[in-house]
Amino acid sequence: MSRYHLAVIVLFFSLFTTAQPDLNDVFHDFLIILDRYNEPAAEASTQQTGAGYYTTAKSLKKFEFAASIGISGLPFPNSKQFFDVREDEFLNFTIRDADRASVPTALGGEKRVFFDFEIEGDDYEFQALPGLGTDFFAFPYVQGQLGLWKETEFIIRYGPQITIESSDYALYGAGLKHNLSQYFQKENRKWEVAFLTNINWSDFNLRYKPLALEPASGDPAIAVLDGTLIDFYSLNAGLIASRDWNSWTVSGGLIYTNSWIDYRLTGEKSQFLDIFNQVLVALSERKTSFRADLGGAYNWSDWTLATQVSYSQFLNFNIQGVYQIF
Repeated sequence: MSRYHLAVIVLFFSLFTTAQPDLNDVFHDFLIILDRYNEPAAEASTQQTGAGYYTTAKSLKKFEFAASIGISGLPFPNSKQFFDVREDEFLNFTIRDADRASVPTALGGEKRVFFDFEIEGDDYEFQALPGLGTDFFAFPYVQGQLGLWKETEFIIRYGPQITIESSDYALYGAGLKHNLSQYFQKENRKWEVAFLTNINWSDFNLRYKPLALEPASGDPAIAVLDGTLIDFYSLNAGLIASRDWNSWTVSGGLIYTNSWIDYRLTGEKSQFLDIFNQVLVALSERKTSFRADLGGAYNWSDWTLATQVSYSQFLNFNIQGVYQIF
């Protein structure tokens, strides 16, 4: 049994509702599309929000404080902007005028792909949801770092809400860095090694023109959709290392990520939309991945200018300026 079946069945049993077979199959088919629609955006957000947390494995001394301003950029390959779907994957949906289609993800643009389905003898249509519609996404952020005891550093990050056309994106994060080299060598270290962990939450509100799920008979629509609200969460942990050469620092790391998303559709209030959003809650799952970082920084006086490249499912670029205030 697929997890789409399971999510639908668990929901209807929990509501003590007798599900009509057609409606049950429609939910199943919607979930197939929405799961693939959201997955690339979840991968992109997980990688982008967790990158750029460090420029060195050294920790600030106790109660030293540094602030930074950075920007993180991530190109979207075509393979992440669209996904392929076949008609034989569905229980109720049919793809209009085709047996397979390329459908936009939340990162893709708008494409006129229609799915037809039936509920109790009435014919309905559903147009594929549009996405962000850009090949590159960049967001600015501010970050603060405070030195604590035992060569430990507390990090806090905030990405103010930015708007792309009619969609919004914001980021919040916090982390800890603890130097491990101190346990092997107190002074004159050529290499610094540290443990880094952080947790991030990003809020992505994607809005689009209203899409009505209305029957061909002319009866009222069972739902009118106008957006998708997606919350991305990620917990990152791993080892980082760095080495100084005069005013230069080279750093790298291997990071393990545990991520999950919560999402729901928005639109005109209806029983169909309320039930479907409860199905989406039941579908939420965790995913794991690894990310590799490689970075370089130039240090002068109390300033650091740093860049970092990260790779997991995407290639992410990060640049930031750091100023040690005290």
